[in-house]
Amino acid sequence: MFDRHWFHVINSWATISPLLNDFAIVLAKDAVEIWAVIFLLLWFWPPLRQNRARRAVVYATVAGFLSLAVSMTLSHVLPYRPRPFVFEPKMVHLLISHAPDTSFPSDHATGSFAFAIALFYAGRRDGWLATLLAAAISIARVFVGVHWPTDVLAGDVIGMIAGFIVLAWHRHLEGLVMWLFRLFRFGPQSSRRYKRLG
Repeated sequence: MFDRHWFHVINSWATISPLLNDFAIVLAKDAVEIWAVIFLLLWFWPPLRQNRARRAVVYATVAGFLSLAVSMTLSHVLPYRPRPFVFEPKMVHLLISHAPDTSFPSDHATGSFAFAIALFYAGRRDGWLATLLAAAISIARVFVGVHWPTDVLAGDVIGMIAGFIVLAWHRHLEGLVMWLFRLFRFGPQSSRRYKRLG
């Protein structure tokens, strides 16, 4: 009852405005590209806080891989769950095309919340803005008709746990961070500055 009720509430927003639909479609379909742009901006743009921002990108990427590994494992071991447009096709406003594969959990929600939690390392503002984006992406996946609410809620939880785990163990990723810094030719001053930041 929870899933069907809240799915139809959120999915019914598709009748409000074509502009709102377009916004939801962009979030639901292009989330990977949106996150990629954010990561590139954090990596190359802010020289005054380059260590924290760039490290946050590394941590977010690792958290994303970890969360998606868990999500994909669950999707293979748990029973098949039909997506809303498969379960009741005549009752769903389907705004994007999607394969009728298992619905639970949502990979988009999982990865987005893993990214968002890890980006708190760059700063509180970065983390909260990323969390807002992750929540919007999660809602958009329901809005466009491809996920049930509990699909995205489960993904949110998995992603947050992965993000917190990576932040708790981030110093074990220092070798990866320094390799990437060398790869992109960030000098030893960056490393010393990071150590002063703590």
